[in-house]
Amino acid sequence: MVNLEAEDLKQLITLLKDIPELATERSRQQILELADLKQLSPMIDLSGAPFVSVSTIVSYLSNYGRLTYDHEALGLLLNTLKGFVGVQQQQFLDTLLTKYDMMTPIAALPAINDWRGRETVADIFEKIIGENTLRPISFLQQGLQVAQSVAYIGVRTSQERWSGTGFLVAQNLLLTNNHVLPSSDLLSGTIFRFNYEENFQGEAQITDEYRPKSNGIFHTNQALDYSLIEIEGEPGKKWGWLQFPLLPKEIRRDSRVNIIQHPQGQPKQISLQNNFVQFVGGNVVQYVTSTLQGSSGSPVLNDAWEVVALHHAGGNISEPTTQRRYFRNEGILIKSILADLPSELVDLLKAAKNT
Repeated sequence: MVNLEAEDLKQLITLLKDIPELATERSRQQILELADLKQLSPMIDLSGAPFVSVSTIVSYLSNYGRLTYDHEALGLLLNTLKGFVGVQQQQFLDTLLTKYDMMTPIAALPAINDWRGRETVADIFEKIIGENTLRPISFLQQGLQVAQSVAYIGVRTSQERWSGTGFLVAQNLLLTNNHVLPSSDLLSGTIFRFNYEENFQGEAQITDEYRPKSNGIFHTNQALDYSLIEIEGEPGKKWGWLQFPLLPKEIRRDSRVNIIQHPQGQPKQISLQNNFVQFVGGNVVQYVTSTLQGSSGSPVLNDAWEVVALHHAGGNISEPTTQRRYFRNEGILIKSILADLPSELVDLLKAAKNT
């Protein structure tokens, strides 16, 4: 149960009632589903004016308590809504998540200021309907194998905490975003959790946690938004690693990508097939997804399950022509990261590729 102080509750309701995605009964239902709260939505009256309905939703979720040991029901909703509000509102939601120990906030995402993709939902839907999505059944088997090397990242300081995603690129090297781990000073409060996922029955699996190696490798680039970290214990021996492509394959507009992630700090999930590349240029690839927003540091993979980019930003962005909102995302091209790495780190990745 979450007992919000009167002033916090007032500010929260004031913020939520003005979010367009909570304006109608149908959109409220969709937001609850996005927040992995579908099982609770039948028990909540989602009708009425935004102020009334939002008050009802917050009250119900506050009183419901925790869905899991780590996640308050209200926390799942607030973490999800971070993708629909501005920076100041995100900071307020983070304050509530931390103050009331609801769950670890997701790392704040950089804004996509220059979207180069299609500008109408109709264009995207036409692409989704028109494409052949048949794949050999082994496609799923390979995806499960690749997913083992993807880890939840939890960062905690004396003042705050946040979460992100990362993936192994060698037995003991993990790649994530600079905005998830911008400084080696944060490593003492960081954990990497593997196998943080649920089986088909929704049962939590046994996780495996690792720490950064003391005085180990830490290389970061803010402009390209990546960090490479050495982990103690060589987790790749157990969980495998994604071969860092030393000659990355070209990725083209309208191709599909698959994203393995810890959205909103939740157990591992995948967004696949209906994710279309919209732009490739400079150091980035931009794509749309009709599913959950990505988590910072996730691998963006092609249909051969090869890493093509490092997911780093996204959100629910208004279309310039229709003002309708759609999830649009951006990743840093792996070839740009590879070109930026010092030669000694490239040699380590070459050695890992030959292992």
